[in-house]
Amino acid sequence: MNSKKVLVPYVLFAFVLGYAWFMLAPMVPGIMKELNAPLSAILLFISFYGYAMVIGSIPAGIWTAHRGPRPPLTFAVILSIVGLLLRTMAHNYTFFFIAQAIAALAYPFLIAPIGSVLRMSNVRNLKASTGLTIGMLFFGMGLSAMIAGHFSMTANMWIGFIVNLIVGIWMLISLRNIRRPNHSQVIRIRMTYSNWWIIGLVVSSVSVMIGGVTTSALGHLQIPDAEVLGGLLSGLTFLGSAVGAGVFGSIAEVLTNSKNLIRTLGILTLLSVFLVTLLITGNLSHSKVVFDVMFFLAGVFGNGWYTLSLEEAARRAADNGSAGLNTAGYSMASNLGVAIIPVILGPLVISQPATWITITLVLFIISVILSFVTKVQSRPSNT
Repeated sequence: MNSKKVLVPYVLFAFVLGYAWFMLAPMVPGIMKELNAPLSAILLFISFYGYAMVIGSIPAGIWTAHRGPRPPLTFAVILSIVGLLLRTMAHNYTFFFIAQAIAALAYPFLIAPIGSVLRMSNVRNLKASTGLTIGMLFFGMGLSAMIAGHFSMTANMWIGFIVNLIVGIWMLISLRNIRRPNHSQVIRIRMTYSNWWIIGLVVSSVSVMIGGVTTSALGHLQIPDAEVLGGLLSGLTFLGSAVGAGVFGSIAEVLTNSKNLIRTLGILTLLSVFLVTLLITGNLSHSKVVFDVMFFLAGVFGNGWYTLSLEEAARRAADNGSAGLNTAGYSMASNLGVAIIPVILGPLVISQPATWITITLVLFIISVILSFVTKVQSRPSNT
């Protein structure tokens, strides 16, 4: 079987799913007016995917392990198309809420079991393919955050639905190339915790937290056009995340052992996040260029580290089916962090900035230490 027949539409579907999702960010004021709802209620729509990942990751991993990638990926396509179609028709809060919730559930069934999806599709370049998939998801988010403001709300919703429909149909056709696993492949299915989950939790939760508090922090510092700058920086972080996942996933693919690359990325992420925290709390002199560069690099290093840690979590599996269950556990842990840490720690950026910086750095220091003490396998378990 030619693995590209599955990999290409799988990666592109991750892109269009991300694109359809984060286009909401620049449209928040318009959606508030359209649905007659407060800001907090609209921001909930953007965070839906995180809750969906917490709820759906483990079921998606188990389903993939027992039945192979075809059923959960088919389910992801159906959820995305139905949810996004309903979203184009939603003109009240309840209807929009239901549509967005349906579309959000596509995320765990597409991304959470990625370890099994790639292995059972006979993809050989696992690190590069993992990086490419995660990178394209973030590239879609970043691109839509930056260009959706140039279109009307109605046009954006229809564009999101149409591109998901086209690529979704392509992926459904390609899934016929994946064989259903036999009994010997699933007999030892189990989820294996590893320290890599902690790294995923810290990187994802702190990234979301910084993205969520940047505009408020810049406004507190009385920086001109704080809202515009905050949106741009979020988009640059997403684009940096796409670059980091793709580039470092590809680099790791040619290395016999990626432990030094993982550790280097951990240190670079720590340093870049430290500089970002100093910038948005006013403890470091800044310019627009400095902001742009540091937020972009934080995305590059952070998501490169996240992606390689995700693949290391998959390689702890006993078999191909369990690999997806391990990445599902990694995704669940990451999004539990997203649901908890920004809410608790985020407000401190204004009320107690020194405490906010300290706790953020401690979380990353612990994660860097874990990347040094956790064994990195020299060879992929399935190639």
